[in-house]
Amino acid sequence: MTDRFKKIEGLDYKKGAKEYAEKLEPSDRYHLFTKPFYNLEHKVSRWAGDGLDEDTHRHFSDFANIAYSLALPHGASILDVGCGSGWLSEYFARLGYRMTGVDISPNLIRVAEQRIATLPFGIDDKSRARCQFLVHDIETGPLNQSFDAIICYDSLHHFEDENAVLDSLAAMLDESGILFVAEGETPRAGSDTETELREVMEKFETLEAPFSKAYLVGLLERHGFAIVGDYTSVIGFVDRDNVAGHTVQFVESPSFNYLLCKKVGAMKVDSRNPGALNCQFSLLTNWPGNFPPSARIEAQVKITNAGDTIWLVSRAPLKGRVRVGVKILNEMGETVEETHGWPRLQRALAPGESVMINLISQAPAEPGRYVLKLDLLNQDICWFEQCSSPPLLLPFTISD
Repeated sequence: MTDRFKKIEGLDYKKGAKEYAEKLEPSDRYHLFTKPFYNLEHKVSRWAGDGLDEDTHRHFSDFANIAYSLALPHGASILDVGCGSGWLSEYFARLGYRMTGVDISPNLIRVAEQRIATLPFGIDDKSRARCQFLVHDIETGPLNQSFDAIICYDSLHHFEDENAVLDSLAAMLDESGILFVAEGETPRAGSDTETELREVMEKFETLEAPFSKAYLVGLLERHGFAIVGDYTSVIGFVDRDNVAGHTVQFVESPSFNYLLCKKVGAMKVDSRNPGALNCQFSLLTNWPGNFPPSARIEAQVKITNAGDTIWLVSRAPLKGRVRVGVKILNEMGETVEETHGWPRLQRALAPGESVMINLISQAPAEPGRYVLKLDLLNQDICWFEQCSSPPLLLPFTISD
């Protein structure tokens, strides 16, 4: 398999991208306003049969999965690269994010602007969607602004110079900024997908040249991005007969790549094979120090990665997954309560990054002196305390 699907020589792909919308049939052009929704009566022939087609099913699932994986706070700024008619930007704007979409096609940008301008109801009873669209060729250079995250949803393969694009994306992210890339695989020689890609290039003169998985990962790493989430998508419900223990049996392997990345420069060390594991805890709320028996204990804590290792937080049973560990110790130093993994660290943390957690526990029922001990656990490797990283110790008493 080659690094990248071979393009058809002699075509002006930038011109094709700018004029793409004009070459669509009227019904397909209108679909740009409603995508991913469409009238099933007009389903294209390759998706014969009733119900939602596989392609649209994937889009609906992808948007929710990407939003969940990014785990960004309300109001974060996101750049949608190759935004087309703005359907992904609209989805994320509806969640309260500040969206910027860029595309080389003025016609598609006009469609995107119209979509947002006519969005009914806003995003709640007081707020309108915060979304702007710009005509811009990302291959020629970055925008003069930075973002909390950048999404390349099925768009990177449309660019002729992928290295120039990655240079631009890196320039628009601060250190530890997030990049999410969704891309299909290079098709097998002689496959229906190969034929379809060539037909699209000939008809619309748009570049359809996906990458091999190995090349895509190497490309990202060469431009200073660490892969902190390498996903495949289980789209839709899974038959119980296909689940054995914690394992899902696939009939065929999915051929789409979802890569969650962090801008970390030359750093390569992550928690699967860690260097220095060091955490700094900061208590952000007053600690009462005295609780009734079995009372609810709450505290807000800031956790900072003070080492040299990227903390991975996959939900899978992965060696190197970093989780919160809480112990309650009695006066003799014995553990009377211990929990792992709650609250969950929602996103990977690079050195220097911080996250806030709301710590919730239950006080013991018996009166006495206790210590709540907060530490991090690197799964199947060690507690951070074992690497000389001091845990957070919060003494308290239980009175009658």
